Amino acid sequence: MRTIRSAMVAIAIGAALIATMAPSAGAKLLGPGKACVRHPVSSVEGRGVRVRDLVTAPDHDPLTRWIRTHPRRAESATERARPVTVPVWFHVIREDLTVEGGNLPRSRILAQMQVLNDAYGGATGGAATGFTFDLQGITRTTNPRWFHLTGNGKDKKMKAALKVGGTDTLNIYSAKLGQNLLGYAYLASDASKVGALDGVVVHDQSLPGGDFDIYSEGDTATHEVGHWFDLLHTFDGGCNGDGDFIDDTPAEASPAFNCPVGRDTCAAPGLDPITNFMDYTQDSCMFEFTPDQATRMQQAWAAYRA
Repeated sequence: MRTIRSAMVAIAIGAALIATMAPSAGAKLLGPGKACVRHPVSSVEGRGVRVRDLVTAPDHDPLTRWIRTHPRRAESATERARPVTVPVWFHVIREDLTVEGGNLPRSRILAQMQVLNDAYGGATGGAATGFTFDLQGITRTTNPRWFHLTGNGKDKKMKAALKVGGTDTLNIYSAKLGQNLLGYAYLASDASKVGALDGVVVHDQSLPGGDFDIYSEGDTATHEVGHWFDLLHTFDGGCNGDGDFIDDTPAEASPAFNCPVGRDTCAAPGLDPITNFMDYTQDSCMFEFTPDQATRMQQAWAAYRA
């Protein structure tokens, strides 16, 4: 079982390099139906440093519009930590029957489920969101072509064949992602539009026990599931504008990498939220969602997934 993240941050800081690099060139913006993609950064930005996904928030938030037009449902959804159990199907895509070929043991999948339940349940030190995740089943598919995924809709045949349930069912796919991707997901507000593509894809080495070093504690999935619940990045919008549409995440000029304690990139009150699951810091540094993020997730669930 994963230890409490808030207690581990101090340990991580001692070994972390302080980095405040901007996303690499070629970053793709998030628009309707665009996946939130997690890429490695270029060598210019630091050896071993990775980003979660190179996206920006939309100019106009669909969820904000939904709240205005559905005030009673939105008010009901804002009840903090309202219990919701999310059914989960985990799809193991493998090249062959070896662990090296993607055939993840059940123990690592269960460890990933524990990471999700700890993070969203507030056990790691953040707000309890009300969401728990119930593993309904595991599928295993041997297909070398699918194992080397590149996202951006190229996984449509795979997902059409394997996806279980509707917008209220979380489908997680593990594979060896091509183009150095670590993970990607679609926002809740796009769930109906993208159809079978809706879900979360993670590199098999990002699960607990993987070989991605500081990114192998399972929080690639935590971060991408946050997008699945319609959360945006803490640094979206920089120091100005609506940012991530969350009031209790301090403004942040750019993504944070590693675990740069004390980082403060905006004049507005509050240090950068480097411990938030929706920043780009290493897994051991991030341990929390905020109460307002929990509210947004509940609202997005009512609007797009319930």
